Amino acid sequence: MNKAPIVFTRSLAALVLGAGIISAAAWAAQPQPPASTPTQPAASAPGQGASKPVNKLCPIMENEVDAESPTRLFKGVTIGFCCPGCDRKWDRKSDEAKMAMLTKMAPEAVAAINAASNPAVKVARDYLAACGKADATALNALFLDKGRATVSENAGDEGTWETYRDHHLLPELKEMPGFVMTVAKEDVQTFGTTSIVRQIGSFTVPDPNHPDAPRKFLAAVTYVVVDDSGTPRIAHLHWSSRAEKTAAADASAKPETGHGASGGHEHK
Repeated sequence: MNKAPIVFTRSLAALVLGAGIISAAAWAAQPQPPASTPTQPAASAPGQGASKPVNKLCPIMENEVDAESPTRLFKGVTIGFCCPGCDRKWDRKSDEAKMAMLTKMAPEAVAAINAASNPAVKVARDYLAACGKADATALNALFLDKGRATVSENAGDEGTWETYRDHHLLPELKEMPGFVMTVAKEDVQTFGTTSIVRQIGSFTVPDPNHPDAPRKFLAAVTYVVVDDSGTPRIAHLHWSSRAEKTAAADASAKPETGHGASGGHEHK
């Protein structure tokens, strides 16, 4: 496959950055349910840390999903049910029958399954996982190399991936060991061999002045993932984040940028 030029990927990213930022703002303004995480158990009972079900209606009884009922992992997403017992009925169904029920009762689950099976979504999830470990080697493997990948943050140009990595990302991750972004919403659009993945969620940052009260940041990440000789890699990444507003927050304070509370690092 042909490698996408930087100019093309930046132009393509620009088409969705505005929508991504607007979506993040709209999401942040609404009360949010518990967010899902990429890693999910195959089956779990209530209280065992299962991810939030992606479906609103039970595919067995067609009633609203009960958060206290057991869940099942199916094709990379968590399926919920309206009551104990539906999970066992689900287990006896074939995969074809399960997909047919979800198509009828929970199209949002089908969309989540399609996203979970997309290689570009895996790249996006791997990026957040590598950030959590501050693993430069794993991060490098996700991007086009030799200055071909670019990064922007809060609509500002951060230059190439290598510049952003060395002068911004890794220094900030060093200040936030174990960084985790909880993804509440994720979607993907594919245009030929290029995919655009958007993740909206939040993360917390330790506050040295208040060790027991970490600060919460709302974030939206957009990835332009292209085919690089058969391997999906990030050609452009845009990170947008801001501190969550609280009743006690100073209305005149300027929004902070960057993954953490440091407000970013100057490029040298």
